[in-house]
Amino acid sequence: MCDHAPVTDFDADVVVVGGGPAGSAAATMLARKGWRVRLYDRDRFPREHVGESLLPASIPVLAEIGALPAVEAAGFLPKYGATMVWGRDPDPWSWSFRESSPQYPHAFQVVRAQFDEILLRNAAAHGVDVREGRRVLAADAGSSGATLRVEGGEGREHTARARFVVDASGQAGLIGRARGLREPDPFFRNLAVYGYYAGGSRLPAPDANNILIESIEDGWLWAIPLHTGLVSTGVVVDSAVGRERIGEDGAEAFFRKRVASGPHTAALLDGATLVREPTVVRDWSYSSRELAGDGFVLAGDAACFVDPLFSSGVHLALSSGVLAAAYVTSALKDPELGRAAAAAYSEQYRQQYEHFRELARLFYASNRTVDSYFWEARRITGADESTPARLAFVRAVAG
Repeated sequence: MCDHAPVTDFDADVVVVGGGPAGSAAATMLARKGWRVRLYDRDRFPREHVGESLLPASIPVLAEIGALPAVEAAGFLPKYGATMVWGRDPDPWSWSFRESSPQYPHAFQVVRAQFDEILLRNAAAHGVDVREGRRVLAADAGSSGATLRVEGGEGREHTARARFVVDASGQAGLIGRARGLREPDPFFRNLAVYGYYAGGSRLPAPDANNILIESIEDGWLWAIPLHTGLVSTGVVVDSAVGRERIGEDGAEAFFRKRVASGPHTAALLDGATLVREPTVVRDWSYSSRELAGDGFVLAGDAACFVDPLFSSGVHLALSSGVLAAAYVTSALKDPELGRAAAAAYSEQYRQQYEHFRELARLFYASNRTVDSYFWEARRITGADESTPARLAFVRAVAG
């Protein structure tokens, strides 16, 4: 427990905006430190979300916030590795996480509605005041605290006061957009279209639970098997091209045509049924000029989002949520210490973000052989010459 004295003119010590992985992780860690934490989310859980493929690096973070037992008991498919069709070789190639980490040899392919609710209920179990169906309209943060304008049931509004606010509002980016902090990534000007198929097949053993990533003429595809029997399927293409083609053909026709153009993905989905109209997501990659300041911190997708080629989204969200909680605790206890902690938080988050960004940039920038990707991964990770190139690559993509 922390040694702070209660402050009566605030509704909470910390308000967290958003109940996704970043918000739930931050709220849980703050509550465990003894702070009074309130979390608002505009939706009522469970609610759907894309981004189902986790990384092994998230397993110790889930353990740290106390959610791992519930995640392990949820029935999600264990993810032992990944399979790609990319570069000059038209044949699939796979890697196993066990190659780099016997301690964490797998992650999970999760249904986000179920997974995110587990994390949110875990936060509530740790003492977080969780308020669903409450949309935060604005947040004004400064050295004297934060004031939030919140829309509740039937459109009624009220004001909440906190000593600090964690913006984990996802791509909505409540504070980042209001302050003009968001910077689109000039390299990854992409959009995604995704949907779910029923009745698809899986890759041959031992890769049956792998995510399949397949490059196509104007982008790439993902196919993620889920324990519900559905296959999460997505298309990532250049934003300008995607907008033009979707405008001409409609989202569903555009989506179906791209999925059919990937022979390996199409084979997995042969005879499968698209269960509903696909969803289009724009503003696919960005960062923020400032991640932390007086009275606020940005976490998860509210801070940065990198192209999902290596399934880094949930890991960055969980990791940044835990880091944000440590920063907020420092800032609340000692504002001077908080300034140094803000710089440390920003540096650590940007390091992780840039790690995955450079990996994705490597794959986008050239059409190479498999071995050359392995050697480039050794450079990116800073591995010494004694580290086998393939091992450096698996370590890099495992998080």
